[in-house]
Amino acid sequence: MTIKEKVLASAKTSFAKYGLKKDELSKLVDQIVASRGLTDESKDEDVTGAITAFEPVVGIMQSMYNRATSETTKKFEGWIDPNDPKNKPTDPPTPPVPPTGGLTQEQVQQMIAAATASNQKAIQDAVAAAVAPFKEKEERARLTDLFNKSEKVKDVPQQFRSRYQLDKEDNLDTLAQQCADDWTALKQTLVSDGHFVVAPKTTTKEDELNDFTKAMEGYAQRHAPQPDK
Repeated sequence: MTIKEKVLASAKTSFAKYGLKKDELSKLVDQIVASRGLTDESKDEDVTGAITAFEPVVGIMQSMYNRATSETTKKFEGWIDPNDPKNKPTDPPTPPVPPTGGLTQEQVQQMIAAATASNQKAIQDAVAAAVAPFKEKEERARLTDLFNKSEKVKDVPQQFRSRYQLDKEDNLDTLAQQCADDWTALKQTLVSDGHFVVAPKTTTKEDELNDFTKAMEGYAQRHAPQPDK
């Protein structure tokens, strides 16, 4: 089962009370999968968390749709479409003179189209506002990961690195260099104040062998027979 199928199955149950149509539900699932970064490897709890996070958005969408439908219905209450065959009399009467300021069919259709576009934009804005905190959190985590993987801060302790927050990827090198420089300056200050001692370098077997060889060479030179003067 793909991730979309998993989310769709869960959404059908969780959002059943909102009366979403099949295509509306499918588009909403696409939004949930994309905004929460879900994949086929995502766990059931990830799917449940995404559905729970989006339910308030669906509620807002339904409320806005109901309000727009009610307002539109009230606005055009009593309007008769003159092109509807059901509304045409058998014996056409003398065309009445349109009242001053009356709406034409084209104007009414334009108003309906404008109201529909406005409702759609409001729904899109509501979805964008709902997912914005998740996207911001994911971006902060991505930038933090990039910063921590920088070669310039590999020797800086995590506790010290955590004081720095990368705001955008273009500033990675600058911030990493600043962090490394600050850490070096702090160590130098602590050393000069006697509060920090640089740990000795960890030696390898090769280093130990070289040191032993040098020591033996020095010993041999010091105890070699001296020529008679």
